[in-house]
Amino acid sequence: MSPTIMAVILLALVVGGILSRKIPMNFVMFAVPVFCLLGLGYNVFEISGFILSKISEIMTSAGWMLLFGLIYFTMLTESGMFDTIINGVVTLVGERMNVVVVMIMTTIIGALAYLTASMSTAYLICFPIMIPMFKKFNIKREYAFIICQTAMAAVCFLPWGIGVVNSSIMAGCDPTELAAASIPWGLCFIPAIILQWLYFAWRHKKENGTLGLPEESAMLKVKTEDVKEEKQNARPKLFWFNLIVFIAALVSLAVFKLPSYLIFLTASIVTAMVNYPNNFGEIWNKAGLTFFNVLIMLLAICFYLAAFNAAPADGSRLSMVNALAQAMTGILPEFLMRYMYIIFLFLCVPIIYFVPYQIYNTMYPLFISVGASFGIGGIAIIAPFVCNLALATGVTPMNSSTYVGCALCEVEPEKFCKYGAVIMFITNALVMVVAVLTGVLRI
Repeated sequence: MSPTIMAVILLALVVGGILSRKIPMNFVMFAVPVFCLLGLGYNVFEISGFILSKISEIMTSAGWMLLFGLIYFTMLTESGMFDTIINGVVTLVGERMNVVVVMIMTTIIGALAYLTASMSTAYLICFPIMIPMFKKFNIKREYAFIICQTAMAAVCFLPWGIGVVNSSIMAGCDPTELAAASIPWGLCFIPAIILQWLYFAWRHKKENGTLGLPEESAMLKVKTEDVKEEKQNARPKLFWFNLIVFIAALVSLAVFKLPSYLIFLTASIVTAMVNYPNNFGEIWNKAGLTFFNVLIMLLAICFYLAAFNAAPADGSRLSMVNALAQAMTGILPEFLMRYMYIIFLFLCVPIIYFVPYQIYNTMYPLFISVGASFGIGGIAIIAPFVCNLALATGVTPMNSSTYVGCALCEVEPEKFCKYGAVIMFITNALVMVVAVLTGVLRI
């Protein structure tokens, strides 16, 4: 069968399987690529070679870094280091509060919380602290979710984040390289974040008549112990030690460019032995469990990419992705093909509202292959999606973490997603405009 036709079948079956929700997405991405390769005439040994080669490539470039990164940041979260930082921010501000300050604090805490590289964990850190403040000032809690999500999207370039790792795998580059290319996109969020503060403050004052407390005699007292439950594994007395190790790890990655997996492995061992000398095995096992589902996902992606890019070493046959790209460039107008990734970037919020964000990941190889025919590098194509796509994932009913955030903010998911999608669509457009004006996005 033609690799072009098989590529269409592969995409259709994977997307259809994801949308149906009747079969786990990972199972779909394990089984469908193998059957498609069999349909192209490859034998079992050839298919195994393609898959094992891709697994080796991905684990070497990103998998081990992600494994030890997740373990390390799970330990840091358990130790309470991030809680201590955030509680310090709250204490510093104290009673000098108004609606705008509450929003700014939500942005700061959301960004700091995303150092864990997990949106659900960041919600669990940010919202229990901030939602009581939103209630005291009678601010709509939908604003808290949107502001926090935008802040996290702006710092989604962290190389240990699952979004960067997934995207780097699709782009075939090192996560730290993609992260560096994504930082300018994160900076493009700053004007949009400020405009969100101003817009929500204007809406709030219009509805409540003030940016202060609803009642003049009301006193704002925020006690972090009321909003943060004591953690059994918290080690507040070791805060400075954990912070120094954390900063040393970041410097080793950013300045000295040391192997990321080795840095996180070393930091994990040191953190476990110092914080939990009597039960380091228990905390290590607890942290390690966070990687299991991620490992299954990584393996599923390997199967999908191996099939989509599979081709004989002698070049006698095109891969499915190259065949599909050639077919599309011969059919569609050049303008649409050249700017395909920009069009999908602009429409990411409304598209992901209706379909899972993982479908965008499955399209990356096609975007890269098409872009290559116009001389556009893979990193230049994928970097814009790293941060901007995160805007969409927080306001879609297709993402499980949305329900975690809605539960913590005490808002109804369906109503919030409809409202939030409009705001995030405009925010995404503003970020793209800033990127064009600053030369980050070249058209």
